[in-house]
Amino acid sequence: MGASGGVDSAMIKLFGDSPTFTATATVQVVDSNHNEWLRMPSTFNALNGKFRLDIDKSQIKSTKLPPGTVALDKRFGTDKVSSVTRTDTHMIYIIYPNAQSYVNMPLMGQDAIPANQKLTRTAFGHEKINGHACVKNHCVVKNAKGAVLLDALTWNAADLKDFPLRIETKENGNTTIMLFQQVSFANPDARLFEAPAGYQRFNDPNTLLEAMMKRAEATQKK
Repeated sequence: MGASGGVDSAMIKLFGDSPTFTATATVQVVDSNHNEWLRMPSTFNALNGKFRLDIDKSQIKSTKLPPGTVALDKRFGTDKVSSVTRTDTHMIYIIYPNAQSYVNMPLMGQDAIPANQKLTRTAFGHEKINGHACVKNHCVVKNAKGAVLLDALTWNAADLKDFPLRIETKENGNTTIMLFQQVSFANPDARLFEAPAGYQRFNDPNTLLEAMMKRAEATQKK
């Protein structure tokens, strides 16, 4: 996740300069002892560099998720969340469909200038992922000054336009694995990448959460 709260622009770079696709994915996080502590189904949509990630928190399995978290999210209407990263307009939308609300924020930091980022991909092996012959690559994304923004391993499938069927990154002793399935290169609906009409708009996540809490309390009192 980027500094703004959505998928960061360096991660998007792994899919190409202007990716267009739809796919499902399982995101898995394991610790340094290879113990899984998070597994999260998700859905990805991309259209000419616009990027959307959909998550249902009730589907997340995690040993570090406090008891009652999902029930609280359902009460507030924040159990389902979509993040839309717009590198073309330098904006991000965090959308909560069950609350009919969204956060509208500018992309921050390096995410705001993706055109200055450069991807270097170095092949060092071959493996199969779900029957697809893949080239295993070491990928590094740097900014204009040469600072490393992302260091990742990818398994790019030749029969799927070099799509990265598997992505691995490491941070603070944890390894995050993204395994993609049901990849399609048909254009997703352009409306998926727009701010939803009729939803209440907020300018930061904290203000939205406070409003959802007050709304839930008022509903409970009725």
